[in-house]
Amino acid sequence: MSVGHAARVIEGTGIPTVCIYIRAFRHQAGWLKPPRTLLTPHLLGRTVGPPGDAARQREVVRAALRLLETATEPGTVVELTPA
Repeated sequence: MSVGHAARVIEGTGIPTVCIYIRAFRHQAGWLKPPRTLLTPHLLGRTVGPPGDAARQREVVRAALRLLETATEPGTVVELTPA
């Protein structure tokens, strides 16, 4: 949960952020209201994808960067589809 708090503080200094959460923590993202949130369908501890799956991990990072570019409202939440 501290990631959402840290994101808000960092945003307050003018640096844009994106938080990546697993889908199971969607409700925490709702409470914390980080500026931008990407939800992934992965398991706890594997937020950006399975170990060794560099292609999936790149896909998650690229989706987070796209969200950084395209989010128009604070508190935007986007769900990444399963691979």
